Amino acid sequence: QQQQQQQKQQQQQQHQKKKKKKQKRKRPPGMPSEEAPEDGAKLEAERVFAPLDTPFPRRRQTCAVLMWFLVVWVCMGLSLVLIRSSGWTLLLFLMYVAWMILFQRFHQNGGHRQQWLRRLAWWRWMGDYFPVSLIRTTELDPSKTYVFGYHPHGIIAFGCWVAMGTEARGWSELFPNINNRVLTLHTNFRIPFYGLFLTAMGFCDASKKSCHAILNKGAGNSLTLVLGGAKESLDAHPGLYDLTLKNRKGFVKIALEHGSSLVPVFGFGENEVFEQIQNPRGSWLRRLQDRLQTKLGFAMPLIKGRGVFQYKFGIMPHRRPIRVVVGAPIDVPKVARADITPELVNTYHTKYLEALQRLFDEYKDVYAPDRRTDLGVAWH
Repeated sequence: QQQQQQQKQQQQQQHQKKKKKKQKRKRPPGMPSEEAPEDGAKLEAERVFAPLDTPFPRRRQTCAVLMWFLVVWVCMGLSLVLIRSSGWTLLLFLMYVAWMILFQRFHQNGGHRQQWLRRLAWWRWMGDYFPVSLIRTTELDPSKTYVFGYHPHGIIAFGCWVAMGTEARGWSELFPNINNRVLTLHTNFRIPFYGLFLTAMGFCDASKKSCHAILNKGAGNSLTLVLGGAKESLDAHPGLYDLTLKNRKGFVKIALEHGSSLVPVFGFGENEVFEQIQNPRGSWLRRLQDRLQTKLGFAMPLIKGRGVFQYKFGIMPHRRPIRVVVGAPIDVPKVARADITPELVNTYHTKYLEALQRLFDEYKDVYAPDRRTDLGVAWH
Protein backbone atom coordinates (compact mmCIF):
# COMPACT_ATOMS: atom_id res chain seq x y z
CA GLN A 1 0.00 0.00 0.00
CA GLN A 2 2.86 2.38 0.86
CA GLN A 3 4.50 1.60 -2.48
CA GLN A 4 1.24 2.28 -4.33
CA GLN A 5 0.81 5.59 -2.50
CA GLN A 6 4.39 6.57 -3.36
CA GLN A 7 3.80 5.68 -7.03
CA LYS A 8 0.60 7.76 -7.04
CA GLN A 9 2.43 10.70 -5.51
CA GLN A 10 5.22 10.41 -8.08
CA GLN A 11 2.67 10.28 -10.92
CA GLN A 12 0.87 13.35 -9.51
CA GLN A 13 4.17 15.22 -9.24
CA GLN A 14 5.09 14.32 -12.82
CA HIS A 15 1.64 15.39 -14.00
CA GLN A 16 2.00 18.74 -12.21
CA LYS A 17 5.46 19.26 -13.75
CA LYS A 18 4.04 18.59 -17.23
CA LYS A 19 1.21 21.05 -16.54
CA LYS A 20 3.69 23.73 -15.48
CA LYS A 21 5.78 23.14 -18.62
CA LYS A 22 2.68 23.47 -20.81
CA GLN A 23 1.68 26.66 -19.05
CA LYS A 24 5.16 28.08 -19.67
CA ARG A 25 5.00 27.14 -23.34
CA LYS A 26 1.48 28.53 -23.74
CA ARG A 27 1.44 32.02 -25.19
CA PRO A 28 -1.25 34.28 -26.58
CA PRO A 29 -1.90 33.58 -30.28
CA GLY A 30 0.12 35.84 -32.54
CA MET A 31 2.97 36.31 -30.07
CA PRO A 32 6.47 34.76 -30.18
CA SER A 33 7.56 32.30 -27.49
CA GLU A 34 9.57 33.17 -24.41
CA GLU A 35 12.68 31.86 -26.19
CA ALA A 36 12.49 34.59 -28.84
CA PRO A 37 15.35 37.13 -28.64
CA GLU A 38 14.73 40.74 -27.71
CA ASP A 39 18.26 42.09 -28.16
CA GLY A 40 19.24 40.79 -31.63
CA ALA A 41 20.42 44.17 -32.90
CA LYS A 42 22.36 44.91 -29.71
CA LEU A 43 24.11 41.53 -29.72
CA GLU A 44 25.09 41.83 -33.40
CA ALA A 45 26.45 45.35 -32.84
CA GLU A 46 28.59 44.27 -29.88
CA ARG A 47 30.15 41.12 -31.38
CA VAL A 48 31.70 39.85 -34.61
CA PHE A 49 31.38 36.11 -33.99
CA ALA A 50 28.55 34.21 -32.36
CA PRO A 51 29.49 33.40 -28.74
CA LEU A 52 30.25 29.77 -27.90
CA ASP A 53 27.75 29.84 -25.05
CA THR A 54 24.84 30.80 -27.32
CA PRO A 55 21.70 29.22 -25.81
CA PHE A 56 20.38 26.16 -27.62
CA PRO A 57 17.00 27.78 -28.54
CA ARG A 58 18.83 30.54 -30.43
CA ARG A 59 20.97 28.00 -32.28
CA ARG A 60 17.79 26.11 -33.16
CA GLN A 61 16.18 29.29 -34.50
CA THR A 62 19.20 30.03 -36.70
CA CYS A 63 19.17 26.45 -37.98
CA ALA A 64 15.46 26.74 -38.86
CA VAL A 65 16.04 29.86 -40.98
CA LEU A 66 19.10 28.31 -42.64
CA MET A 67 17.17 25.14 -43.50
CA TRP A 68 14.35 27.25 -44.96
CA PHE A 69 16.89 28.96 -47.23
CA LEU A 70 18.28 25.59 -48.30
CA VAL A 71 14.97 23.91 -49.22
CA VAL A 72 14.86 25.29 -52.76
CA TRP A 73 18.56 24.52 -53.32
CA VAL A 74 18.12 20.96 -52.05
CA CYS A 75 15.23 20.50 -54.51
CA MET A 76 17.34 21.82 -57.40
CA GLY A 77 20.33 19.73 -56.32
CA LEU A 78 18.19 16.59 -56.13
CA SER A 79 16.89 17.34 -59.64
CA LEU A 80 20.47 17.58 -60.98
CA VAL A 81 21.36 14.26 -59.35
CA LEU A 82 18.29 12.56 -60.82
CA ILE A 83 18.80 13.97 -64.32
CA ARG A 84 22.29 12.40 -64.31
CA SER A 85 20.94 9.02 -63.18
CA SER A 86 19.93 6.14 -65.45
CA GLY A 87 17.39 3.37 -65.82
CA TRP A 88 14.06 3.50 -63.99
CA THR A 89 15.20 6.37 -61.76
CA LEU A 90 15.81 8.65 -64.73
CA LEU A 91 12.62 7.51 -66.48
CA LEU A 92 10.45 8.20 -63.42
CA PHE A 93 12.03 11.60 -62.92
CA LEU A 94 11.46 12.56 -66.57
CA MET A 95 7.84 11.42 -66.29
CA TYR A 96 7.40 13.59 -63.21
CA VAL A 97 8.92 16.63 -64.96
CA ALA A 98 6.68 16.06 -68.00
CA TRP A 99 3.62 15.84 -65.74
CA MET A 100 4.72 18.98 -63.89
CA ILE A 101 5.05 20.98 -67.11
CA LEU A 102 1.99 19.65 -68.94
CA PHE A 103 -0.59 18.72 -66.32
CA GLN A 104 0.29 20.22 -62.92
CA ARG A 105 -2.54 22.65 -62.12
CA PHE A 106 -3.18 22.35 -58.39
CA HIS A 107 -1.27 25.57 -57.69
CA GLN A 108 -3.91 27.36 -59.79
CA ASN A 109 -6.91 25.59 -58.25
CA GLY A 110 -6.49 26.34 -54.56
CA GLY A 111 -3.66 23.89 -53.85
CA HIS A 112 -3.57 21.00 -51.37
CA ARG A 113 -2.84 22.65 -48.03
CA GLN A 114 -1.62 20.28 -45.29
CA GLN A 115 -2.21 21.69 -41.83
CA TRP A 116 0.21 19.26 -40.16
CA LEU A 117 3.02 20.76 -42.27
CA ARG A 118 1.97 24.34 -41.46
CA ARG A 119 1.94 23.48 -37.73
CA LEU A 120 5.48 22.09 -37.55
CA ALA A 121 7.63 23.43 -34.68
CA TRP A 122 10.16 24.34 -37.35
CA TRP A 123 8.03 27.39 -38.34
CA ARG A 124 7.69 28.48 -34.73
CA TRP A 125 11.48 28.41 -34.34
CA MET A 126 11.85 30.37 -37.58
CA GLY A 127 9.35 32.95 -36.34
CA ASP A 128 11.18 33.25 -33.00
CA TYR A 129 14.44 34.03 -34.82
CA PHE A 130 13.41 37.62 -35.66
CA PRO A 131 10.87 37.40 -33.84
CA VAL A 132 7.65 37.69 -35.87
CA SER A 133 4.38 38.75 -34.21
CA LEU A 134 0.84 38.72 -35.66
CA ILE A 135 -1.44 41.51 -34.41
CA ARG A 136 -5.19 41.43 -35.03
CA THR A 137 -6.92 44.82 -34.94
CA THR A 138 -10.45 43.47 -35.54
CA GLU A 139 -12.26 40.17 -35.97
CA LEU A 140 -13.12 38.95 -39.46
CA ASP A 141 -16.49 37.50 -40.47
CA PRO A 142 -15.92 33.91 -41.72
CA SER A 143 -19.01 34.12 -43.94
CA LYS A 144 -17.15 36.54 -46.25
CA THR A 145 -14.14 36.22 -48.53
CA TYR A 146 -11.09 38.49 -48.25
CA VAL A 147 -8.20 39.80 -50.33
CA PHE A 148 -5.30 40.60 -47.99
CA GLY A 149 -2.62 42.99 -49.25
CA TYR A 150 0.75 42.59 -47.50
CA HIS A 151 3.20 45.51 -47.32
CA PRO A 152 6.10 46.04 -47.68
CA HIS A 153 7.61 43.26 -49.77
CA GLY A 154 11.02 43.63 -48.16
CA ILE A 155 13.64 41.33 -49.66
CA ILE A 156 11.78 38.05 -49.06
CA ALA A 157 8.58 38.93 -47.06
CA PHE A 158 9.51 36.83 -44.03
CA GLY A 159 6.63 38.27 -41.99
CA CYS A 160 4.08 37.17 -44.57
CA TRP A 161 5.54 33.66 -44.78
CA VAL A 162 5.65 33.07 -41.01
CA ALA A 163 2.51 34.89 -39.86
CA MET A 164 0.16 34.22 -42.80
CA GLY A 165 1.65 31.20 -44.57
CA THR A 166 2.05 28.96 -41.50
CA GLU A 167 0.43 28.38 -38.11
CA ALA A 168 3.56 29.56 -36.25
CA ARG A 169 1.64 32.56 -34.89
CA GLY A 170 -1.78 30.97 -34.59
CA TRP A 171 -3.51 32.29 -37.70
CA SER A 172 -6.41 29.83 -37.26
CA GLU A 173 -6.88 30.92 -33.63
CA LEU A 174 -6.89 34.63 -34.39
CA PHE A 175 -8.95 34.30 -37.58
CA PRO A 176 -11.04 31.12 -37.24
CA ASN A 177 -12.48 29.65 -40.46
CA ILE A 178 -10.54 32.12 -42.63
CA ASN A 179 -8.93 29.72 -45.10
CA ASN A 180 -6.08 31.88 -46.37
CA ARG A 181 -3.79 31.19 -49.35
CA VAL A 182 -0.55 33.13 -49.84
CA LEU A 183 0.24 33.68 -53.52
CA THR A 184 3.75 33.59 -54.97
CA LEU A 185 5.55 33.64 -58.33
CA HIS A 186 4.47 31.09 -60.94
CA THR A 187 8.11 30.12 -61.57
CA ASN A 188 8.42 28.69 -58.04
CA PHE A 189 6.02 25.90 -59.06
CA ARG A 190 8.24 24.96 -62.00
CA ILE A 191 11.09 23.84 -59.74
CA PRO A 192 10.81 20.05 -59.30
CA PHE A 193 9.74 19.02 -55.77
CA TYR A 194 9.77 22.62 -54.52
CA GLY A 195 6.39 23.24 -56.12
CA LEU A 196 4.98 20.25 -54.22
CA PHE A 197 6.38 21.65 -50.98
CA LEU A 198 4.80 25.06 -51.61
CA THR A 199 1.39 23.67 -52.46
CA ALA A 200 1.43 21.49 -49.33
CA MET A 201 2.14 24.68 -47.38
CA GLY A 202 -0.99 26.22 -48.92
CA PHE A 203 0.80 28.58 -51.34
CA CYS A 204 -0.66 29.16 -54.80
CA ASP A 205 0.25 30.80 -58.09
CA ALA A 206 -0.13 34.61 -58.17
CA SER A 207 -2.30 34.65 -61.30
CA LYS A 208 -5.85 35.78 -62.06
CA LYS A 209 -6.92 32.19 -62.62
CA SER A 210 -5.64 31.20 -59.19
CA CYS A 211 -7.33 34.18 -57.49
CA HIS A 212 -10.69 33.38 -59.07
CA ALA A 213 -10.40 29.67 -58.19
CA ILE A 214 -9.74 30.46 -54.50
CA LEU A 215 -12.47 33.09 -54.07
CA ASN A 216 -15.03 31.01 -56.00
CA LYS A 217 -14.87 28.42 -53.20
CA GLY A 218 -17.00 30.77 -51.10
CA ALA A 219 -17.24 31.73 -47.43
CA GLY A 220 -13.95 32.07 -45.57
CA ASN A 221 -11.75 31.32 -48.57
CA SER A 222 -9.28 34.18 -48.94
CA LEU A 223 -5.94 35.05 -50.46
CA THR A 224 -2.89 37.14 -49.64
CA LEU A 225 -0.96 39.11 -52.24
CA VAL A 226 2.36 40.84 -51.57
CA LEU A 227 1.26 43.73 -53.74
CA GLY A 228 4.59 45.47 -54.27
CA GLY A 229 6.08 42.35 -55.81
CA ALA A 230 9.67 41.91 -56.90
CA LYS A 231 9.93 45.53 -58.04
CA GLU A 232 9.32 46.81 -54.52
CA SER A 233 12.15 44.70 -53.10
CA LEU A 234 14.60 47.06 -54.82
CA ASP A 235 13.38 49.82 -52.48
CA ALA A 236 13.68 47.71 -49.33
CA HIS A 237 16.13 49.75 -47.25
CA PRO A 238 16.12 49.92 -43.43
CA GLY A 239 14.03 52.80 -42.11
CA LEU A 240 12.37 53.49 -45.48
CA TYR A 241 8.80 52.69 -46.58
CA ASP A 242 8.72 53.24 -50.33
CA LEU A 243 5.82 51.21 -51.73
CA THR A 244 5.12 50.17 -55.32
CA LEU A 245 1.35 50.48 -55.16
CA LYS A 246 -0.07 53.53 -56.92
CA ASN A 247 -0.61 51.75 -60.23
CA ARG A 248 -1.30 48.26 -58.83
CA LYS A 249 -5.06 47.90 -59.27
CA GLY A 250 -5.62 44.33 -60.46
CA PHE A 251 -6.36 43.12 -56.93
CA VAL A 252 -9.21 45.65 -56.68
CA LYS A 253 -10.82 44.31 -59.87
CA ILE A 254 -10.65 40.76 -58.50
CA ALA A 255 -12.21 41.88 -55.20
CA LEU A 256 -15.05 43.64 -57.10
CA GLU A 257 -15.80 40.56 -59.19
CA HIS A 258 -16.24 38.42 -56.08
CA GLY A 259 -17.46 40.99 -53.56
CA SER A 260 -14.42 40.21 -51.41
CA SER A 261 -13.41 42.65 -48.68
CA LEU A 262 -10.00 44.28 -49.02
CA VAL A 263 -7.76 44.02 -45.94
CA PRO A 264 -4.51 46.02 -45.63
CA VAL A 265 -1.69 44.26 -43.75
CA PHE A 266 1.56 45.96 -42.75
CA GLY A 267 4.75 44.19 -41.65
CA PHE A 268 6.63 46.70 -39.49
CA GLY A 269 10.31 45.71 -39.52
CA GLU A 270 10.19 43.80 -42.83
CA ASN A 271 12.69 46.18 -44.42
CA GLU A 272 15.05 46.02 -41.44
CA VAL A 273 16.25 42.42 -41.72
CA PHE A 274 18.63 43.07 -44.64
CA GLU A 275 20.80 45.99 -45.70
CA GLN A 276 20.95 46.76 -49.42
CA ILE A 277 23.56 48.54 -51.51
CA GLN A 278 22.29 52.02 -52.31
CA ASN A 279 20.45 51.98 -55.65
CA PRO A 280 18.51 55.26 -56.02
CA ARG A 281 16.08 55.53 -58.92
CA GLY A 282 17.91 56.74 -62.03
CA SER A 283 21.32 55.34 -61.01
CA TRP A 284 23.11 52.92 -63.37
CA LEU A 285 22.69 50.10 -60.84
CA ARG A 286 18.96 50.66 -60.52
CA ARG A 287 18.51 50.83 -64.30
CA LEU A 288 20.33 47.49 -64.60
CA GLN A 289 18.25 45.94 -61.83
CA ASP A 290 15.01 47.19 -63.37
CA ARG A 291 16.01 45.77 -66.75
CA LEU A 292 16.86 42.37 -65.23
CA GLN A 293 13.62 42.37 -63.24
CA THR A 294 11.62 43.03 -66.42
CA LYS A 295 13.41 40.26 -68.33
CA LEU A 296 13.54 37.59 -65.59
CA GLY A 297 10.36 38.32 -63.63
CA PHE A 298 12.21 38.54 -60.31
CA ALA A 299 14.49 41.20 -58.84
CA MET A 300 18.17 40.91 -57.88
CA PRO A 301 18.80 43.27 -54.94
CA LEU A 302 22.40 43.37 -53.70
CA ILE A 303 21.89 42.57 -50.04
CA LYS A 304 24.06 42.33 -46.95
CA GLY A 305 22.97 40.28 -43.99
CA ARG A 306 24.82 38.18 -41.44
CA GLY A 307 26.34 34.72 -41.38
CA VAL A 308 25.57 31.63 -39.34
CA PHE A 309 28.55 31.97 -36.99
CA GLN A 310 29.39 35.67 -37.45
CA TYR A 311 27.35 38.87 -37.59
CA LYS A 312 29.11 41.14 -40.12
CA PHE A 313 28.27 39.72 -43.55
CA GLY A 314 26.34 36.92 -45.21
CA ILE A 315 22.92 36.08 -46.67
CA MET A 316 21.19 35.25 -43.39
CA PRO A 317 18.71 37.92 -42.24
CA HIS A 318 19.45 40.03 -39.18
CA ARG A 319 17.47 39.40 -36.01
CA ARG A 320 15.01 42.29 -36.11
CA PRO A 321 11.41 42.19 -34.83
CA ILE A 322 8.70 41.98 -37.52
CA ARG A 323 5.20 42.98 -36.37
CA VAL A 324 2.53 41.94 -38.86
CA VAL A 325 -0.55 44.11 -38.22
CA VAL A 326 -3.81 43.04 -39.91
CA GLY A 327 -6.07 46.06 -40.47
CA ALA A 328 -9.84 46.45 -40.69
CA PRO A 329 -11.62 45.14 -43.81
CA ILE A 330 -13.01 47.43 -46.51
CA ASP A 331 -16.37 46.13 -47.73
CA VAL A 332 -16.53 45.81 -51.52
CA PRO A 333 -19.73 45.21 -53.54
CA LYS A 334 -19.98 42.30 -55.96
CA VAL A 335 -20.06 43.70 -59.50
CA ALA A 336 -20.31 41.85 -62.81
CA ARG A 337 -17.09 41.97 -64.78
CA ALA A 338 -18.72 43.90 -67.63
CA ASP A 339 -19.92 46.58 -65.19
CA ILE A 340 -16.56 47.25 -63.55
CA THR A 341 -15.44 50.71 -64.67
CA PRO A 342 -12.07 52.43 -64.19
CA GLU A 343 -13.82 54.99 -61.95
CA LEU A 344 -15.15 52.23 -59.68
CA VAL A 345 -11.71 50.59 -59.49
CA ASN A 346 -10.09 53.94 -58.68
CA THR A 347 -12.66 54.59 -55.93
CA TYR A 348 -11.89 51.38 -54.04
CA HIS A 349 -8.17 51.61 -54.78
CA THR A 350 -8.19 55.05 -53.12
CA LYS A 351 -10.13 53.66 -50.16
CA TYR A 352 -7.51 50.92 -49.80
CA LEU A 353 -4.62 53.43 -49.91
CA GLU A 354 -6.32 55.57 -47.27
CA ALA A 355 -6.95 52.55 -45.02
CA LEU A 356 -3.32 51.46 -45.38
CA GLN A 357 -2.14 54.97 -44.53
CA ARG A 358 -4.35 55.01 -41.39
CA LEU A 359 -3.03 51.62 -40.33
CA PHE A 360 0.56 52.78 -40.74
CA ASP A 361 -0.05 56.07 -38.92
CA GLU A 362 -1.73 54.32 -35.99
CA TYR A 363 1.15 51.95 -35.29
CA LYS A 364 4.25 53.66 -36.73
CA ASP A 365 5.35 55.26 -33.45
CA VAL A 366 4.94 51.96 -31.61
CA TYR A 367 6.57 49.56 -34.10
CA ALA A 368 8.73 51.88 -36.25
CA PRO A 369 10.01 54.64 -33.95
CA ASP A 370 13.39 54.80 -35.75
CA ARG A 371 11.96 55.15 -39.27
CA ARG A 372 13.62 57.63 -41.63
CA THR A 373 10.49 58.36 -43.68
CA ASP A 374 6.74 58.02 -43.40
CA LEU A 375 4.60 55.93 -45.70
CA GLY A 376 3.04 58.65 -47.83
CA VAL A 377 6.26 60.13 -49.23
CA ALA A 378 6.69 57.87 -52.26
CA TRP A 379 3.88 55.89 -53.85
CA HIS A 380 4.95 54.45 -57.20
